[in-house]
Amino acid sequence: MTDQDRTPREGDDARPRHSSAAPPGDADPRRFFPDSSGVQEGNRRRRRRGPGDPTTTGNIPIIRVQSELPDPTIEYRTPEPQHGAPPSYFEVRYRDEPASAEPMMRFTEPVTRHVETPGRHAEPARVDDALYSSPAGADTEPFYRDEPARQAVPQPPVPQAPVPQPEPQAPVAEPAAPQHQSTAPVYPRQPQAEPVVDETTVAAAPVEPFTEPTVQATPVSAPDILDAVDDDDSDTGEIPVHGGAMPARKKSRRLLFAIAGVILVAVLVLGGLGLKWLGVFESQTDYSSTTGSGSVLVEVPADAAIRDVGQTLTDAGVVGSQRAFVDAAEGGAGVSAGFYELPKGISAKAALEMMSGDDRRVGRFVVPEGLTLDSKKSSDGTTRPGIFQMISKATTFSTDDKQYGVTVDQLKDAAANSTPEQLGVPDWATAKVKELTGDHRRIEGLIASGAWEDIDPRLDARAILKDLITRSVSRFTAWGLLSGNDAGKSPYDELTIASIVEAEAQHEDDFPKVARVIVNRLAQNIRLQMDSTVNYTADVADIDVHGESYLADNKWNTYQHDGLPLTPIGAVGERALAATENPTPGDWVYFVTVDKEGTTLFAKTFAQHKKNRQVACRNKFLTVGCE
Repeated sequence: MTDQDRTPREGDDARPRHSSAAPPGDADPRRFFPDSSGVQEGNRRRRRRGPGDPTTTGNIPIIRVQSELPDPTIEYRTPEPQHGAPPSYFEVRYRDEPASAEPMMRFTEPVTRHVETPGRHAEPARVDDALYSSPAGADTEPFYRDEPARQAVPQPPVPQAPVPQPEPQAPVAEPAAPQHQSTAPVYPRQPQAEPVVDETTVAAAPVEPFTEPTVQATPVSAPDILDAVDDDDSDTGEIPVHGGAMPARKKSRRLLFAIAGVILVAVLVLGGLGLKWLGVFESQTDYSSTTGSGSVLVEVPADAAIRDVGQTLTDAGVVGSQRAFVDAAEGGAGVSAGFYELPKGISAKAALEMMSGDDRRVGRFVVPEGLTLDSKKSSDGTTRPGIFQMISKATTFSTDDKQYGVTVDQLKDAAANSTPEQLGVPDWATAKVKELTGDHRRIEGLIASGAWEDIDPRLDARAILKDLITRSVSRFTAWGLLSGNDAGKSPYDELTIASIVEAEAQHEDDFPKVARVIVNRLAQNIRLQMDSTVNYTADVADIDVHGESYLADNKWNTYQHDGLPLTPIGAVGERALAATENPTPGDWVYFVTVDKEGTTLFAKTFAQHKKNRQVACRNKFLTVGCE
C-alpha cells in the first residue's frame, strides 16, 4: 500500500509523509490526493486495521468516503506557492546519496515468540520488534515546516532492493489433531524492509501496531490410510496403525475368539466327564460265574456311592465292570459299609447277593450287653464267647495274597501291657487302668455293647483295641455318661454300676430299680453281695451261686469286699447306663429274681427279702438257702 492510498486515521497527522523513493518516470515527485468529490459515493478501500479506528468492521478495514465530510488529507492552511514552484503541502524529499550507496531498505530477521494455545503445545509466532519502535528520536525536527519559498531539490531515484520471495515448499502433512481443537498453522511473516531515515530532516513517524492475523480452524481430514481399511473395520471409525499396535477392534475380536474357545473346551471337558460319570463310555463286561475263584479283601467306606463300590470291585477283579455292578444294584437296598472277603471273577448279581448278607463280612461283630472280655462257661455246659474271642473270629481269614486276623492271646497281651494312651483310654478311667497294669481285665467295660461293623482286619491287636475303646468313649458320651449324673458318682463308678445292672436285671423296667438298690446299699455302707460279681471271676458262671464261690478272695467279690468291684464286670449298654444315671426313687435294699422269665422282687427289709427268696425256691429257680 502506497502513501497516497493510505487514509489518515484518528491521531495521525494530516500532513504529507515522507516517501522513500519517487516512482520512476514521474517528473514531479509530489503527489496529490484526489478530490473527494470525485470519489464514487460509497467507495470502499481495504487497509490495515488500526487501533481505535471507528471505520473498520471485523478484520477487514473499510474507509467510507462521503461528500459531506471534509477530506482529512487536505491541508487547509495551504500557502500560496511561488511562481513556477510546486505546491508544498505534499512534498517528497530524498536523501542526498549516490546510487551506489547502501540501499535505503534492509531486512531484519523476524523474532520468534511462543504463543500458548489451550490444549496444544506452544507454537512459535512471528513478531517483528522493529514495528514497535521508532527509528528516529522523538525530538527530531519535522520536515514539514512552513518555510517560505521552499524549493524541492530533485534527487535521482534510488533503486529499491529486491524483496526476496520465499521459495515454495512442499506441504508437510501434520498429524490429525483432536476434533475439539483447531489446527491452525502459524505462517511466518514476510521480512519487512526497514527504511533508512535521515536523522536531521525526517521526523519519527508513528508506527502501526502489529495485528495478529486471524487464524481460522482448518478441517481435519482423515489420513489416506482410511482408503485401505477393511470393510469389517469401516463402521467403527478406527484407523489401523501400520507397524505399530493392532487396532482395538481386531484385538477385541481375537479376545472374544479366545474366550469362546476356552468356554467351548470347558464345555466339552465337562460334558465328557459327565458322560463318563454316567457310564456312557464304560465297559459293560459282566462275568457269568456265581462262585468264582480265590478271594480278595474289599473295603466299602461309610460314605461311598454305589458307583464307587462298583469301581472298587472292578479294580479288585471281583466283577467285570463298574457298569455291570451298578445295573445289578439299581433299585436294590444297597451295600453296607465295612470289609468283605469276596471271590474273584463272579457276576455282578452274585457279588451283590454276597455283600447283602453277613457270611462274607469280615471285621464285623456284635457285643451283647453284659458280655465280658473273656469267654465264660455256664452251668448248663455251654461257653459264652467273650469280646476277645469275637474280635479274633471277625478279623481272621485268608486271601490269595495275605493272612489276616489277631489271636486272643495277642489281644490279652496288648490289653495288659500297653499304656493307657496307646489303648485310647479316657482321662476319667486312666487311674484305674494304671492300677491294674499287667492284667488284661483292666480295660473291662471300656468296650461298649452294640454292633461293630467295620473293624479293620489289617490292624494289629493294639490298634484294634484302641479303635474300639476310642469309639466306645464316643458312644458313652452320646449316652450321657459325662452329662447326666443324678446319682453323684464318677463316670468310672457310673460305668461299673451300670455293668452290674446289666448282669442282674433282665427286664428294662427293672433296670432303674436295681440301680436304686445299689445306690442305697452303698449309701448305707452295706455290702452289695451281688451274685454277678462272684460269677465274674468264677470259672463257671452259675445263677445259683453256692459253695466256695462266696468265699473267693478277690477284689471283684462283693461278698468279701465293701463297695464296688475293682472294674466293671461286662459291656454296658445304653439302657443300663441311662437307668444308672436316673435310678427310680425308692428305699429298697434287696432284690431277687424268682423265675426263668426274669421276674424280680424288691424288698425294704431282710424279712421281706427272705419271703421273696422262698418264691424262687418254690419255682425251682433257686436251691441254695431254701427251707
